[in-house]
Amino acid sequence: MEGKEKRIKEYKKILKYSDWYIRLETQLKRDFFPVVHDDPILKAKRHELYRAIEEMLVLGEIPFAKEGPNFDKDRKPIDTIIIHHTEENPDTSLEKLSAIDLVRQYSLWYLDNDLFGYKPRGKPIWSGHFKNGKMVFYPYTWLVRPNGDTERTLLDRYVGRHSGDQGINLRSIGIALSGNYEHSSPPYVQIEATAKLIKAKCPKVKPSRILGHLEVKKNRTCPGDKFIKGWKKDLLSLI
Repeated sequence: MEGKEKRIKEYKKILKYSDWYIRLETQLKRDFFPVVHDDPILKAKRHELYRAIEEMLVLGEIPFAKEGPNFDKDRKPIDTIIIHHTEENPDTSLEKLSAIDLVRQYSLWYLDNDLFGYKPRGKPIWSGHFKNGKMVFYPYTWLVRPNGDTERTLLDRYVGRHSGDQGINLRSIGIALSGNYEHSSPPYVQIEATAKLIKAKCPKVKPSRILGHLEVKKNRTCPGDKFIKGWKKDLLSLI
């Protein structure tokens, strides 16, 4: 535990620099960017950085850009919904979910130095997405908890980077079920709440356009191996 706390403290020192992702580039490429499931040791290592960022996001201690490009300018009418699971603890905080995608997506794009024609490497990170006055990095538009509670994480006009396909992102929203359903099904109340959310917020989206992440990104397993032949049918039957 002492070593873990020491590493988190060291992360926090690095995160105070606007180019923190360059300072952590080797580690990010080795431990964070590869898609890996069912590896508790690697997950624990990743969560040390996520926790450092989560705590600093709450306090507003990470230096983000004050302005940047409009990454949402090509937003299309929403005709598709992509279902995800967070692959985290069901009660994971919103700040931690934002931290995860700040690392897994935004730092990757900034390191690659090509974000829809913008050359951002070395600059402080900018998403252009805000919630309660703070910059956020959520890929999903809605989060559904196991008890049926729902929370909007992005405005509809924001393009969530959730599917792995920019063409789909521009015309879709992502709905994430909070929890790890890699090898299990969500509780019925969570599925039911997701259906109610879709009916209330996206009534014009056809059932044929309600898809799991693994149906649009073939190297993904999200939202779990029980979705296609299991709870997808339950979800669609409630809409």
